[in-house]
Order: sequence, then C-alpha cells, then structure tokens
Amino acid sequence: MEKVDASLLRWLTLLIWFFFIVKLTAASRKIFQSENGKSLGVRLHKHHHRMVMDNGLVQVTLSSPGGDITGIQYNGIQNVLETRNRESNRGYWDVVWNLPGNHIAYDRLKGTDFNVIMEDEDQVELSFKKSWNFTNGNSSAPLNVDKRYIMRRGSSGVYLYAILERLEGWPDMDMDQIRIVFKLQNDMFHFMAISDDRQRIMPMPRDRINGEPLAYPEAVLLTNPTNPQLGGEVDDKYQYSCENKDNRVHGWISENPPVGFWMITPSDEFRAGGPLKQDLTSHVGPTALSMFTSTHYSGKDLNTKYRNGKPWKKVLGPVFVYLNSISSLEDPTTLWEDAKDQMSIEVNSWPYNFPQSEDFPSSDRRGTVSGQLLVGDKYISDKPMWASYAYVGLAAPGGVGSWQRDAMGYQFWVQANEEGHFLIENIRAGHYNLYAWVPGIVGDCRYDVIIHIQPGSDAKLGALVYEPPRNGPTLWEIGIPDRTAAEFFVPDTYPTLMNKLFINQSTHKFRQYGLWERYSDLYPKHDLIYTIGISNYHQDWFFAQVPRNMGNHTYQATTWQIKFEIENATPRTGNYTLQVALASASASELQVRFNDRRARRPHFRTRLIGRDNAIARHGIHGLYWFYSINVASRLLRQGNNTVYLTQSRSKSPVGGIMYDYIRLEGPPETGPSVE
Repeated sequence: MEKVDASLLRWLTLLIWFFFIVKLTAASRKIFQSENGKSLGVRLHKHHHRMVMDNGLVQVTLSSPGGDITGIQYNGIQNVLETRNRESNRGYWDVVWNLPGNHIAYDRLKGTDFNVIMEDEDQVELSFKKSWNFTNGNSSAPLNVDKRYIMRRGSSGVYLYAILERLEGWPDMDMDQIRIVFKLQNDMFHFMAISDDRQRIMPMPRDRINGEPLAYPEAVLLTNPTNPQLGGEVDDKYQYSCENKDNRVHGWISENPPVGFWMITPSDEFRAGGPLKQDLTSHVGPTALSMFTSTHYSGKDLNTKYRNGKPWKKVLGPVFVYLNSISSLEDPTTLWEDAKDQMSIEVNSWPYNFPQSEDFPSSDRRGTVSGQLLVGDKYISDKPMWASYAYVGLAAPGGVGSWQRDAMGYQFWVQANEEGHFLIENIRAGHYNLYAWVPGIVGDCRYDVIIHIQPGSDAKLGALVYEPPRNGPTLWEIGIPDRTAAEFFVPDTYPTLMNKLFINQSTHKFRQYGLWERYSDLYPKHDLIYTIGISNYHQDWFFAQVPRNMGNHTYQATTWQIKFEIENATPRTGNYTLQVALASASASELQVRFNDRRARRPHFRTRLIGRDNAIARHGIHGLYWFYSINVASRLLRQGNNTVYLTQSRSKSPVGGIMYDYIRLEGPPETGPSVE
C-alpha cells in the first residue's frame, strides 16, 4: 500500500508541476498582453554612432548616421542577426544601378544625416538621409534617400520604409533592384517558411560552399551537408520565389529558443510589375528579403530606366519585421500560424495612419474606384458575360498590358467577384489607366479613359465591357488562357537533382531544377507532335519549348507540330486567325509556318524576344506576350493541316518559350464555334 501511495504521490507531483508550467506560460502571455496595451512605452537611447529603439519587447540598434540595422534583441537573444558579419552586413537597404553603358554597381544607401522625427512613449520614428548632387559623380546612385524606422508601443517588431527621389535634370540611370536584406544567426535559424506548402529545414551556408555547382551559381547540389538528410538535394534560391500577390509573409524559425523572424508586406502598391511579378523571398543564409524592384522573371523588359532628367519620387513600404516566440513546450511551427495572423492584422490596417512622412498618405487622403467588368465575345455568348474573378488594377497610363513592365509608379490591384464587380480602395492621388485580365479569357484589357484620383474621390465607372481578341469561331484550342504554363506537362526531374520539398506537390512540380533537360530525354531525335482531337495537353504538350541538347555544349533549335483537319468547310472563304499567348520568353524567337516546314520565310515571326529567364529560375511564367496572327486561307487546305512552331534560337539550354494558350479561329462567316 505504501508503494502505491509513493507512486501516486510522484504522479501527483508531476501533474502539479505540469499545471504550474502551463499556468506560468498563460500568465506570461497575460503579462505580455497587459504590457502590450499599457505598461511598456517606447524609449530611444542615443549614442555617438548608434541609436537604440526599445519598447520592452524588441530592441533595435541602428548605425548612425548610416541607418543600417546592426542588432535586434528579442526574447533573451542578444542579437537575432548574424554577429559574425560586419555590422554593415546584417540588416540594410541596397540598390543595383548603373549609368547607361556602364557596369552595374551596388549602393547600400548609407545615410549621412540623422534626425528624430517623432519620439514619445507611443512611437519613435527615425530618419537617415542621404542627398546626392553632381559633385558626387559616379560614386553613388543619383538618388535622394530618406530611410525611416518606426517602433510602436506593444509592437513586436519594427516598421521600415524609404522615400527615394530624383530631381529634375539629374543624370540618366538604370535601377534594376531595390530591396531590404536581413541576415540572421545561421546557428539558430534553420527552418524556413514561405507558404503553407513551402516550409522546410534549410542547408547551412557552408553546405553550398562545399557542394557541387550546377548550371549557374545559384544552383548547388548538396554533396556533404551538415544535415545528412539533405544530401543529394539541390538548393537554389529561385525555387522559393513567389508572386507579389501571394508574397505577404515569409521568414525563419529558430527551434531553440523557439523564435520566429518574419518579413510582412501588407500592400503591393509600391512593388514593381503588378500582382503576377515574381521575386525572391527567403533563402539560405539564413536570409530574409523584402524586394521592391528587380528584373527577376522579367529581365530588362521591366522598365527600370530613368531618363531625360525627369523628376521621380516613390515611397517604398512600410513593411514590418515581426518577431514572435512560444514556450518550449509548444510546436515551433505554430509560430508560422501566428505570423499569418499578424500579417492579416497588418493588411487590414493598411494604409497605416502612423508614418510621419507627408509623402505617405493616410486613408482619408486617398481615393476609390469601383465598377463591373464584363466580357463581350459573341462567339461564346450573345450577351456580355461576367468577368468572373478578373484581376483589375490601376497603374500608370500606358499601352495595353504596360503595367507588367512598370517599375516606377504605384499600382493598386484587386480581384473581382464572380459577377465581375470590383472595388479598389486606398488609391494614392494621381493619374491612372484601369487595366485588367480575366482568367479563362485571352488578352489584356485597358480602359482608355485616364482616371484622375484626388484625396477623398470616389470614381464609379459602372459596367465596362472588355472585348478580347477574336476574329472568328474557335476551331481548336490548346491550353487554358491563364498567363501560365501550369496546365501543360511538367516532367519529373532527375532523381539525383531533386528538392524533396516538391516531390509530392503537383502545384510546385515546376520548381524542380533541370526540367529543361528532360525535353531532350523525351524527344532525343524528333520534336513534339500534337494532334488535335487525339492529344491531351496535360500529357502531350511539354511545358517549355527549349533547344535540344546535342551534347558537347551544343544545342539545336526545335520545331513543334500541331496537326489538325479542316472538314465540311472550304478554307478559301476567308482568312483564319491563330491566337498565340506566351507565358514566358527568354532569348527566343518564335517562327510560325503553315503546311510548309521548309518555307524559307516564316509566315510569322516574333524576332528576338524576352529576357525573363523563367525557365532557368523555376518559374511557370514570366512576362506575358500576345500575338494575333492572320492566316491567309490559301495557306490551309481541306483535310489534313500542320502548324509548325519553331523556336529558332539555340545558344542557351534555358532559352525558350512557355506557351499560355493557342487557338485557331475560322473565318468570321463560318458559323458558330466548333468544340
């Protein structure tokens, strides 16, 4: 009986300790919430060459007057940033720029003047400025820079934004990249999270150094990694890229102690290239990025050229660096869920009402645009149809589809509802065109009227009808007009070149390394042939038309064939139209021939197009290209016909085309659509 009592006593003791720990954890959270709301004010400690902002939750140290973040103290960790790096290489802004015709250069945007913009118990805002004049010459980018940092009471992190400005008459320049970089303690932060389905333990920086370089420097085969479970995998930072519209939060988790470091971007208004622009997120380092402008997945087709002395100013951000923690008893991955909750709070708080710069307007100094988008295509419906779930946005005035190449202005995008109704709120004052594209409908839409937004304005546009490219009924089609090649056949990668994260993820299969080489495996001697009515584009249409690898670093242009029949109609009754939408083009040229593969002159050619490099960088799309090709009826015949699609450039194994959608239309008088 005594033994039983002793055993029971031990169990009761353990149970009491367990409930004590749980209660202590809960109590600490209550204390946190109380301090969050009331007790802890923000303090600024000024030193000779550094400034320290501290709200009792997070302490941020900045160099002065340079304005780099050299330290972030949180939850007992003296510095979550990599202390083995120089102080200037931990948390910083930079731009990649060049004068026309000169080599690219990097500018860390070091401040030369420091000012306290606001300082009280509720908020501290600091400014680190750099001014340019002609005496600077080529030593730094011709920009005026005002970097701002904000710490708020009860906020577990720091807000960052910058005002970049060029004055009238300043020298021409290209500015291909603008970003914020954070480099974390690589002995602590090993788990990276980009989205719900892209999370994993990452290699160490030395694993990349010791690995086997692949086709380009960013891709490395891990041959002897610190974590043996990662052996034989490929690491490439571009495998973790993300479209702007989906890039709201990403970052890193330390398991011991359980702490998260997150980059939260509450709005896309200041990002380049619109909602579909892809860019880097986090990668081995551990590194966390906030990308504002880059030529990734667009190349220099993105307009980053500042010319003719035209003045320019843009506010980038604010973005939010968020830190969170849990008890050691909890699952560290719950930090990701909490980061998503915080991201939602930030998004719903946009535009913020606390930045002190007059260049960042609050919601009462912004405007609204609303309306309904319809699609008018008489070959699908006699009446205009709802533009269901269309992407509708405001961007700088320009040509049709120019928004995807715009890096200088602000953009404001929403997704319409099922009936095509849209409401765009919190638009900065300015002049815009309204642009749109509709999933399942080919082409780009632009409302030709310039929209003038004033503070407090509310523009109601009513019903707008988009008439997509169409000259006749559909005879056949390949793919889905969604601006990607995702519906086409994406092969398995080589077993020796896998990223295990994507093995069982069909939606991310295209992110595997080396998929372009699989074309030569599947078509070693003869190119792809697709037969209308028999072939299936999910299985029979390779996702990218690339050159064939002939060995010894030589490559051969490829020609794909589309075979089809014209029956019960005379092809000479009018012209046909081949609608071709490309999801990507990189150092490529598309040539189209009808029924004559050896015709010396193609019936249509794009000439050299594209610099998005999406095939090499594991993107399922880059920039969108659209061609409406007139096909003289004499080029077709009754019965069997063949369209020859030649990608004629073959200097690079990763140069090529990704198709979005192809449709052959009959002459207008041939009647209703043929499915």
